[in-house]
Amino acid sequence: MKAPALVLLAVAAVAAGFFAGRWSRSRVLLVEASPQGIIALVREQPCSDGVCQSLWIGQSPESVSRVATLRSTEYCDEITWAPDGMRVGFLVGGYQLRLYDPGSLAPAGQVSLVGQDATPTTRIARGVTFSENGRAVTFDDCPRGHSGCRSGLVGLPVVRGK
Repeated sequence: MKAPALVLLAVAAVAAGFFAGRWSRSRVLLVEASPQGIIALVREQPCSDGVCQSLWIGQSPESVSRVATLRSTEYCDEITWAPDGMRVGFLVGGYQLRLYDPGSLAPAGQVSLVGQDATPTTRIARGVTFSENGRAVTFDDCPRGHSGCRSGLVGLPVVRGK
């Protein structure tokens, strides 16, 4: 009787170790540094719905703080920094730019760069770049899955004190 119990205990321990390792694993998908050297990154990790991404900001890859966790149906395509480093934008789902203040780690607004006409959208934004004064972004507005991009420009919410 003791041998089967030990086998079951060993199998349970191995399974627990496997699942603990699976759930603790994460990998960095995107990293972008501001002109001032602050880091923004996207991590992917297992979650209850499958795989989820989280958005992080900090002084180095080892000292970042999480600012958001995306739903399992969302994903981050790009990270872009304002020239003065006062805002960072994470492009989510190819259409929505989510802005954060790297100093306070607080959300600083969000804007749709292309219309959310379907799920997923029929058009996506690529190559998002802040204007020199940080009050707008330019990007390529592209059909999803084929060529035919056009230029896009969207104004951003004003940062206090600017």
